[in-house]
Amino acid sequence: MSEFARLEQVLAKLRQRERAPGEGRKLTGGDGTARLAALVTEIDETILPRRLSFGLGGAGAVHLAVANRRLQALLGPAPKGMPAALEGKRLADANDPAVAELGAALGQVLGPPDTVPVSSGRQETPFPSDIGIPATQLARVWGTAGGVDAATADPAALLAGYLEAVAKDATAWLCIAGEEVTGQGGDAEVAEGLSDLAAVFLDNYFSRFDAAYSEPAFALGTVIAPRGADRRALFFVELGDVSAVILAPSDKVTSLAARWQRLVAG
Repeated sequence: MSEFARLEQVLAKLRQRERAPGEGRKLTGGDGTARLAALVTEIDETILPRRLSFGLGGAGAVHLAVANRRLQALLGPAPKGMPAALEGKRLADANDPAVAELGAALGQVLGPPDTVPVSSGRQETPFPSDIGIPATQLARVWGTAGGVDAATADPAALLAGYLEAVAKDATAWLCIAGEEVTGQGGDAEVAEGLSDLAAVFLDNYFSRFDAAYSEPAFALGTVIAPRGADRRALFFVELGDVSAVILAPSDKVTSLAARWQRLVAG
């Protein structure tokens, strides 16, 4: 299989996460920062060009242009409390003061979680693909990142918490510390058979690691996802000196990867 074909598979899986246009939902969170973090999650889960609208009751709504997990612009009409000067401004640099200004304004206007309905529709005139701030960068600039501090983190505890959180979507998993398998979970029969697959994967993974990852990182995640929702995908995660090999349905693995990214983004 060509590298291009593999890339197409990954993109196909990402598109499966896209919510249907207009599907109703509400932001969660007990305060403005938490609701802003929930808004970042909405951006992180949006792949195709969308106009995301966040209702503000009688104050109108905030409309954002989002695509490829990036915030591209504040769309009009801007409601009261939002900086009108930013309306339609293309966002391309996380260090642009306009990004921080927009985040501060959003944190102020977002109401309680039960009053902020969210809807999405197609962008009538999509922005160029090079426009937009990635959700992970937004979380850092807006102060909503719950990332891992490599100096103080307990990798084993963080990984255990992650596996507990994704248990309902994962089929089975193996926990590894150094060169030892320290635990397993999920479907016991599948977990027993996972060791052979993990051995083959890890042998190839580590033999080509330097070519794939040229920069040091405290946390990494690698997905191998075949076509078809009835197929199983492999998700390998590393956090410090611990790791896990996870099997999950192909249509669930992108949500596992997104949760992992939110956990370790710092």
